[in-house]
Amino acid sequence: MQPRSSLAPLTLSLALAFTACGGGDAKKTEAKKTETKVEAKAEPVDAPRDPGTSLDKAVVAIDLAGPVPPDASAVFYTVDGALIPLGCYLHDKKKIASGKDCLKIVKEGDEVYLKSKSIENLDKIGAPKAAMCEGPVSGAPSSLGVPAVDAGATFDYAVTPKSFARQVVLLSEESWSEKKPALAAAEIAALTTLAKVTGELTIAQVALQDLDGDGTPEKIVSVAQVNPKDSERYNFSGVFVQRGATPGTWIPVETKTNDTETFRVRGALDLDGDRSHELWLNSVTTEGGGGDRLYQLTTTGATGLGKWTCGL
Repeated sequence: MQPRSSLAPLTLSLALAFTACGGGDAKKTEAKKTETKVEAKAEPVDAPRDPGTSLDKAVVAIDLAGPVPPDASAVFYTVDGALIPLGCYLHDKKKIASGKDCLKIVKEGDEVYLKSKSIENLDKIGAPKAAMCEGPVSGAPSSLGVPAVDAGATFDYAVTPKSFARQVVLLSEESWSEKKPALAAAEIAALTTLAKVTGELTIAQVALQDLDGDGTPEKIVSVAQVNPKDSERYNFSGVFVQRGATPGTWIPVETKTNDTETFRVRGALDLDGDRSHELWLNSVTTEGGGGDRLYQLTTTGATGLGKWTCGL
């Protein structure tokens, strides 16, 4: 019996160990790489804009091209529930007119341009209609209806034709606020002398606007003084203009003494195309009444055009 080799157990152990480890030729398991695909987002496409929406209408200015005085007739209206004609230019007669004479050059269906501080609109002239401040009237009304106003819209003024709006200027609301330009002490003293009052004069409005086309602004001022014995009346109220070419000289436009009215200049317009602007005044009374009127400036004063509206 041959003796057992001492290497046999070692060889068997190595073989078993080698087999358990998977062998020398075993391949390593590689981790799978996960790729995340990022899809490109499509750029948003703006929806087609509807030109009939109010937003688009607000950013599109109305074309005001067309003839203006003295090459065409034109009417200027204030608005109070209806169109009230304040003044007009009659092309065939080459003159300025007011009131019912202005109704002769417009007819129902004519295009009309309406304007407020931030809104403008085109509409059609309607049938004769009494303004809100006029109340019931006997006979045919002297004002005109217009669909937008009939529906409740409010505007500062209106014109026919629309091109005439190029010759109209609305004075800034700042001119009758705390932001209005300040007057020099000498100017206030001069106005106080013209008003023939003692004590402090209230400066209600100060506006700077070129009224004669010379490039130099005129100074437009509204003043008043309350009667200390009767708060419902004013010792004096009035509007003055200082020409840019003649500083220090004040031209009276409208004045009242011991009355209930105060005045505000709403705007200026060149009715006949002579480059000299008429002034648009608004009056308010302590009783709650009021009205509007146009004034033609002269070298020494002003002349009212027609009568005050609303029976003032």
